[in-house]
Amino acid sequence: MDVELRPEAIDDISSSAEFFNEKSEGWGDHFVRSIEVDLIVLEGEAGIHAVHFGLPCKFSKTFPFAIYYRIEDARAMIYAILSCRLNPDLHRSILDDRRLDE
Repeated sequence: MDVELRPEAIDDISSSAEFFNEKSEGWGDHFVRSIEVDLIVLEGEAGIHAVHFGLPCKFSKTFPFAIYYRIEDARAMIYAILSCRLNPDLHRSILDDRRLDE
């Protein structure tokens, strides 16, 4: 199954990579590569994940991040890639806002 990222999900990756690079040079690139691997794996797994806050959610293998998606027209549309260290209520709020923008 194809995987497509909404612009907001791309922004999530960029801002998280920037955060990690501020902590230690090169960690942002490592984060991006690890999320890319998670998204490749999602191509074969889409649809098997538990639903959290109304969307299926795959957890990143390397970093504590949740990848929220929805299957749309035979593709996995990524709505958000959020740190699991954030308050779960913030996840819910972000996802509610992004689904309203459809």
